[in-house]
Amino acid sequence: MAESYNTLAGLVQFNDKNLSDEEMDDLLRDAPFLAKLYSQAASNGTEHKYLVRTGASSAAFRAANAGLDKTTSIKKLVTDTLAIMDGSFHADVALAQEAKNGIEAYLDEEFMDTMATVMSGAEKQVLYGVGADATGFAGLADNAQLDTTGDGMVYSAGGTTADTQTSVFLIRSGKKDVSFIMGKEGEIVVEEDPKIVPWVAAAGASPTYPAYYVPATGYSGLQVGGAYSAARICNLHASDAGATLTDDMIYEALALFPSSRPPNMIVMNRQSIKQLRASRTAVRTDGAAAPWPTEVEGIEIVLTDSVKNTEAVVTV
Repeated sequence: MAESYNTLAGLVQFNDKNLSDEEMDDLLRDAPFLAKLYSQAASNGTEHKYLVRTGASSAAFRAANAGLDKTTSIKKLVTDTLAIMDGSFHADVALAQEAKNGIEAYLDEEFMDTMATVMSGAEKQVLYGVGADATGFAGLADNAQLDTTGDGMVYSAGGTTADTQTSVFLIRSGKKDVSFIMGKEGEIVVEEDPKIVPWVAAAGASPTYPAYYVPATGYSGLQVGGAYSAARICNLHASDAGATLTDDMIYEALALFPSSRPPNMIVMNRQSIKQLRASRTAVRTDGAAAPWPTEVEGIEIVLTDSVKNTEAVVTV
């Protein structure tokens, strides 16, 4: 593997076997943010425990032979039960048997397409949590610092049109900050000897057809390691006056982070990056169009369609 640690490409494996670089690229083609996000194995199988620091220990000067009152850092233990990722699939026996490259190659292709969908869903879950899938793990939008109470790390762009908003997420990706968690050391268990089963064509229907059924399951979750691990610019809109993304808004969000712990990625969709480019074009003194934005203050912009344009208005 090209990457052996810190990313999903270096962590995920199927039945103790790693995919090739090309296969991993295909697997994560619809999850570009997840591909770059720090990933690590769960601390205990299908459960992940970590400490979140909510307050620093005290420190001060003191006179010689004089005591000093001290307070310890404040930390809380977070225990996350990971959610089951299900990439199981079925394939019509007749189609598989007629495949040019054989049944195994046909099933492999179906498996990769299914797992690419699973990874895209996991990326959406990281961003929106139970708002993406109620049976999945809690995501950034569920975090107390980023939820609809506007508590701490939220900057509103001011959009007010219901269910047509979007967001930009500023992430400090890392082992102690925001990271994607894979259970059981990153292993996804795939049935290597698929069985032929009678498959029901539709829910409640009685006709069936023979299909290969391939179970594939793993466990995943999200760690948000601290109060300053992520920020959100919310209530961005396609056309509301003053509610389109600008560099000034990004700097407002950057100012929410401590100077010693800035974010290392800015996650947005195509609408937002188009608006950011337009805002830069408007201030160029040479009259030329600004290039496609790739960073702000050296912080990489990660473009993904998983950030939706149908968010509700966030009350801040």
